[in-house]
Amino acid sequence: MGIEGDREQDPEQRELSVLDMPSTEKASSNGRTEAQSNASFARFLYTQNPFYLISCLLVIYGCQSLAISSGDVLAKSVTMTGGLAMYTVLMSFVCIAVVRIAKVWQDARSIFIVVLISLAAMTTGFDELCISNREAAMGFSLGSIALVVIVLESVKRFTRLRLGFWYSIALYAHFAVLIGIPNGLGYAVASRNDAIANWGAMQFSMAIAAALLLLTPAVRRGIDSTKENGTPWSWPLFPLAAFFVLIVLAGIRAHAVWMSFGFYGVASNFEPFLLLPIGAVVLFLIAECGLGTGNESIQRAAVFSTPGLLLCGLSNHGDTWLPIRADLQLYLGSSWTACLSVCLVMYAWLSFRGVRYAPLGIPSALLLLSGTAELPRAAEAYGLESWMIAAVVSGLALGVTLRNLDSDWAWLAFAASVAMTLVIVGEDYDQQFVWRLGAGVFSILSMLILGAVFDTPLATWLRHGAASLVIIGSAFSCVESLARDQTWPLGSAALVACVTFGYASLVRRSGWLLVSAIHTIAFVLLLGWSSRDATTWRLFNWPIASGLACLGVGLAITTSKAGVYQQFRERRSNRQPTEPKRRFRPGL
Repeated sequence: MGIEGDREQDPEQRELSVLDMPSTEKASSNGRTEAQSNASFARFLYTQNPFYLISCLLVIYGCQSLAISSGDVLAKSVTMTGGLAMYTVLMSFVCIAVVRIAKVWQDARSIFIVVLISLAAMTTGFDELCISNREAAMGFSLGSIALVVIVLESVKRFTRLRLGFWYSIALYAHFAVLIGIPNGLGYAVASRNDAIANWGAMQFSMAIAAALLLLTPAVRRGIDSTKENGTPWSWPLFPLAAFFVLIVLAGIRAHAVWMSFGFYGVASNFEPFLLLPIGAVVLFLIAECGLGTGNESIQRAAVFSTPGLLLCGLSNHGDTWLPIRADLQLYLGSSWTACLSVCLVMYAWLSFRGVRYAPLGIPSALLLLSGTAELPRAAEAYGLESWMIAAVVSGLALGVTLRNLDSDWAWLAFAASVAMTLVIVGEDYDQQFVWRLGAGVFSILSMLILGAVFDTPLATWLRHGAASLVIIGSAFSCVESLARDQTWPLGSAALVACVTFGYASLVRRSGWLLVSAIHTIAFVLLLGWSSRDATTWRLFNWPIASGLACLGVGLAITTSKAGVYQQFRERRSNRQPTEPKRRFRPGL
């Protein structure tokens, strides 16, 4: 019985006993739930083992604290760089021991990432030395390069980890940027070359992006790039997880470079514009991965994630806090313009590579560029204006439409681009009201025409939208006429009433007869209001006219009760029509 009872013991209870969790046969349900929660948390700590990462973060923080409390700049650099170098060497030995002796690959992955984090943090320890003591900074740089090579090659050799050629090249190029760029910027600051120093953080970001481009051949191969890597780790977590950590650290490091070199502007605010080159290259790698492996889902992810780059240009109301605003205004316009331009280039590249849905991003980016972005002053000096870009979009849309004459969406896109062009022309020439009114009229006419030509769900939606806009416009006209005693709404109401009646006859929809009746009533009311001071209007006897109108309504009701209308309909139904009658369909 005892043996059978042990075999039938609940697996969760066996886990609790292994983890030394107290339990009794008569434990309450609340106590059992709490024990299971504790077991889950303990199991998480046991399997994931986040203490290596916590240890790394604490050591980095401790080294920074010691460096701040040290004496001169050289002492601070020695404390920060030396402390992290010793910790990196220690963690590399731990990584090798965990693999070769304990053979715990799951923990080894965390330790390897900790080694990379420690090496990246070590390169930040001598920024001030790059400005004040060039010879000492060069020694620190050479020592850092040697430590990076020795640590990485030792870990790979003794753990029998095979990383692959392009992954290794990209990794070493990444650390070369982390070490080399601060040295160059330190020289620029020491020699008072503010032009280079101000662009330093952006140069660092672009250099990191260039290093990441070296991953292109590897990510195009996908899982084939990590075959027989000597570990149980699988692609893409190996080795892209390590590069993901390095990319996050590089984004933080870009802000630190701004604070250390070329400290102008508001450096206390994080500047997302520095992430633009890195983010663009990451999306490029995602697209190349999808193209290389033939995975359309990854390709679509790159297409629909590209607008996320616009977040990099939202700081300071579309302008950057970096001390390069004058250069941006001259050559690029603004940080928002730069982000839109990068999105445009990305969509053009994806379209060239044949990625689905990518061509739709080109006119969208161009319209946003013409309608919301500040143009470069150098381009404006040659006569370039925003509406010209919108006109180019309209021409492209027309070309696409002529190739797809049966596509209602293509015609709608062309009409929308033309309307946007009219609005932008008014903005450029400071005649917003006239051109916006023209754009509104053109939009409504386009919706009416497309709604009449096509018999699709989109056409139905366009007819409903046009009816709503027409009624709203008439209401605005009535308000303008009553408030400002203007006469133009009178003519517009009459014109709209005629147009909508003719449109009702064209599409054979009874709803448009109602729209026409509404505008006819509006015309009569506006006519009466505009003629309220005329002599004939004052002599008009409203009680008599109202009485006669009521008489007509009463006679119509009485006639209906007498069955005259029913008899008339029966006689019409008994006649044999010589040709089929066109009836009005309900709705719009």
